[in-house]
Amino acid sequence: MKICYINPTNNIRRPIAEMINILAKENKKVGIMYPLSDKCPTKNWIANDAINKEKIKKHPIKSFYIKSLRYSFPNIFSLIKKTEEIFKKYDKIHIWEYYYPISIIPILYALLTNQRKKIILTTDGFVGYSYKPKKPKWLIPAFKLYTNLFARFLFKIPKKITTYGNSMIPFAKKAGISKNKLKVISTGIHLKRFQEVNQKKLQKLKQEFNIKDEMIILFVGMLTERKGIKKVIKISNRLIKENHNIKTLIVGDSHGKNRYKNLIPKELQSKIIFTGGRKDITEFMKISNILLLPSKGEGLPGVVMEAMASGLPVVATNEGCTPDLIEKEEEGFLVDIGSDYYNKVKELINNKELREKFSNNSLKKIEKFSWEKVINKYKDLYETN
Repeated sequence: MKICYINPTNNIRRPIAEMINILAKENKKVGIMYPLSDKCPTKNWIANDAINKEKIKKHPIKSFYIKSLRYSFPNIFSLIKKTEEIFKKYDKIHIWEYYYPISIIPILYALLTNQRKKIILTTDGFVGYSYKPKKPKWLIPAFKLYTNLFARFLFKIPKKITTYGNSMIPFAKKAGISKNKLKVISTGIHLKRFQEVNQKKLQKLKQEFNIKDEMIILFVGMLTERKGIKKVIKISNRLIKENHNIKTLIVGDSHGKNRYKNLIPKELQSKIIFTGGRKDITEFMKISNILLLPSKGEGLPGVVMEAMASGLPVVATNEGCTPDLIEKEEEGFLVDIGSDYYNKVKELINNKELREKFSNNSLKKIEKFSWEKVINKYKDLYETN
């Protein structure tokens, strides 16, 4: 079976990269289509480099990078031409997300050419239902109109739609997706990658950030309002001023000037550190004590999966598919949006026994998300759809 994946952005999504690498190693014929612009920053995006260059056929679409949206908008004529090509070459077209132009065109093409059985649509959430964007302001009414009208029409076209967790089922229902069409299949994770870590690399990282006996709070993600960077800084600032021996590492790219640096007082800049985009996330997980993710809007957050695979206790927002990973006070703390992250972080700092409990439970829970188990669910999907 020949499968082509449609990645919505210039930056290849980790689950797609890992899945197609697994299938390529099994000698499956796989390809990937994605928008490509040289102006889009991909320097520290691990998945872009991870794709097997020899066994995976790439189908880039020449695109125009829109900095304000952090998106490479594909040339529509090139996209239509390439869509026609991949439908001829591949047996299955697996499309990620429904609100990007590079996703919409193949879905409509499948309808117009009576090839609906060929496509599978996967979404990590239902924007406008499970998550409502706040900025830029014009995006709010645009998404409301899109999800209530056009997206409901798009959802009727694929024969199968998948989402990452059971937490999304109520939102799928609101979006008008029938229960018979929807299938819950999570993404996977390579457990060994986070459990077999080079000690020399850990020591080198500790030296780089002058880590001694401090408790390390870690954030990993894009530096955006949605990810809750301001909360991370505010919580860290308060803990330090209350004489907690902590250091916060904020790992991620800002896609431009990092305006959040100005929120950190000069005297605390050695304690609250922006590391920039990094590829050594595995090592950051291992030198840290708590992962803090106060975001508004997640699918099945890969960073939480990575933390769990590393045995790193988590404090995260109770939304998206995060509850599919973490049960309250079993593998970590889930905090409702607008509630108190600070006291949960503080409790973990002061309670070694609780950190160990979360760590042990996370290591057990994450096993069912290993790629060895998850990939078979996708294979079944391709064979039965």
